[in-house]
Amino acid sequence: MKKHLVLLSLILMVGLLVACSSNFSNESDNELEVSKEESEAQKISSKNDETIIEKNWELSPEFIHFVEYESGEKGSYEIRGNKDGMGITGPFPIIAKDSQKYMWFYFGAENIYDKPVKIKAIKKGEEDSIEVYSGTFFESAEVSPESVNMPSRLRFPSTGTWKVLVYIEEELFDTIIVKVE
Repeated sequence: MKKHLVLLSLILMVGLLVACSSNFSNESDNELEVSKEESEAQKISSKNDETIIEKNWELSPEFIHFVEYESGEKGSYEIRGNKDGMGITGPFPIIAKDSQKYMWFYFGAENIYDKPVKIKAIKKGEEDSIEVYSGTFFESAEVSPESVNMPSRLRFPSTGTWKVLVYIEEELFDTIIVKVE
């Protein structure tokens, strides 16, 4: 009887090991497939970004954004960017190697509150982008009913024309072209 119990226990342990290792192998294969899919998606996204980067290097327009604060006082901001998308205000001209505070504005209709924002930039004539900021647009950061803002500190390493790429939730959302002196 003891021999039968030992033999049965041994068979169960071997069966359990085979089942677990088979499941582990399937999980590894699934992870590999997901990793390959993510890699392909990143390649496609990178190609789309490259196409956007290669196009239009004309400086983004400047415009004045008028606001009325909660106190009733009126104010205005000089914005460089897109009236229906993203814009930036701060000390202009932008000076290379000088870290300055800039405010990002969003003027669109899409709800971007509390979503991760990543700001990258690529210099005209170069291939590699740099990350210049990451943050979030908070609902409490609303300057006026038509816009929200996000404070940031930006530093561009060199002079030239820079295409600023705004990503929201890892997706390219808007671009702004600025001159850095």
